[in-house]
Amino acid sequence: MNDETWPDGLDTRLTWARHALADLQAEFQERTLDILLALREEADDFARTYTETMLREQRARHPSERGTIGLRTRSTAAGGPGIFQIEWYRVHAKRRTLYLKRGKGQDGRVSQQYPMSSFGRLTGWEKDLVQVYEPQFARLRTIQSHISHIRMRFRLISEEFDRNRGAKEHDASSDAPDEWTR
Repeated sequence: MNDETWPDGLDTRLTWARHALADLQAEFQERTLDILLALREEADDFARTYTETMLREQRARHPSERGTIGLRTRSTAAGGPGIFQIEWYRVHAKRRTLYLKRGKGQDGRVSQQYPMSSFGRLTGWEKDLVQVYEPQFARLRTIQSHISHIRMRFRLISEEFDRNRGAKEHDASSDAPDEWTR
């Protein structure tokens, strides 16, 4: 194959590469939506189990030991299609909650795991529950984070191809010899 003839009648290697990337990106999006759906179902199951266990423990305790930590999962548009959040909160009063902060990791980014210090004062049984469930939720958050980073990389690569195409079109319209614009 020479520089001028690539599969499907495409005229340049970069055009072919741009199309190949778009195909790969579409396949990645489709597959990751399936993966994210499975992760969301797992998170919802963990959250439901946590809530059932927490409510059972609360009913068995004296009112002073009932605890105030809750958990929820919810969809979010900010991270892209299929992304969801797993959030811990503290109940302060009826219909008043305070969402806990995850803090920052060693790299300066928002951590994928809530440190125990984020929970403040906990009853012994609450601490035990959090220590069982939070590592599982952190694993799901980490997987989502990696998927989001790959999506971002696809977008950046596409932008570079588009920038390159614009520069190539600009070069082609100049007086430069043909061998310089290939």
